[in-house]
Amino acid sequence: MSMVYFIPSSQRKIALAAAQAEDEPVLVIGGTGTGKGALAKWIHKNSPRAALACVMATRDRPLAEQIRECKGGTLIIDDITNYPVSEQMVILNFLKTKAIPQGQKGGPMVPMIANVRIIATAVPQIDSRARAGMFNDELLLRLSKNRIEMPNLAERADEFEDIAMGILQEITQELHKEYIKGFSETAWRKLREYDWPGNLRELRNVLRMASVACESERVEMKDLPDFGHDKINFQATRSEFEKIYLSELLKSFNHDLDKTARAARMERVTLLEKLKLLGLIH
Repeated sequence: MSMVYFIPSSQRKIALAAAQAEDEPVLVIGGTGTGKGALAKWIHKNSPRAALACVMATRDRPLAEQIRECKGGTLIIDDITNYPVSEQMVILNFLKTKAIPQGQKGGPMVPMIANVRIIATAVPQIDSRARAGMFNDELLLRLSKNRIEMPNLAERADEFEDIAMGILQEITQELHKEYIKGFSETAWRKLREYDWPGNLRELRNVLRMASVACESERVEMKDLPDFGHDKINFQATRSEFEKIYLSELLKSFNHDLDKTARAARMERVTLLEKLKLLGLIH
């Protein structure tokens, strides 16, 4: 089992144990963009349930219903601290009994046994919220049996090179630009000096833009987006990247929308909407 770059070295033993377990719940804690969702999916992918469904819970439907539909797979609950007390109790009771309530409206509720694993993500404030009575402390205790902490990128200076190179390799493979092998000295210094308030998500976005612009073996300063006053406007950066990326794809496929949509992994109608929004077609 390969340990990927975004898993902190201090947490790899816990992550490995969590992946090898079949039924035990997992709690992944971290700030926005630290890779909580990616780690949750990695745990499922490397678990005994890997061949079964991996479902991302949504807040617009009851969790009991979503557990029932998971059918032996893994249910990932993103930021469980945002769920109301009633839904927290559904998860707590399920972890205790492996049963969820079911029944017709107005009729008796009959427990249904469900073979589903729960992986939850949460913000670092979950402990203080539990102490303040804003989150069920018993549920927190049960979820914390496999508890993995994802620190901010600014706290991972000793791992930054491995992280940046891991992301760059993924992106260059996706863009079919495997000839890009690394960074120039000045570009590397710029990346190291930035504090990355958007964490891994922001770094990935910046390296996507740089990879699109880069035409040599190393990412140069000129390939990096403007970092501004030590802050990157994430939305602006993303829009700029999408415009460059989709424009290049269109050229590659001689403006064939069907081929471009397949390469971008989008539905044709979604591609058309984005192209119009970005001003690439009228």
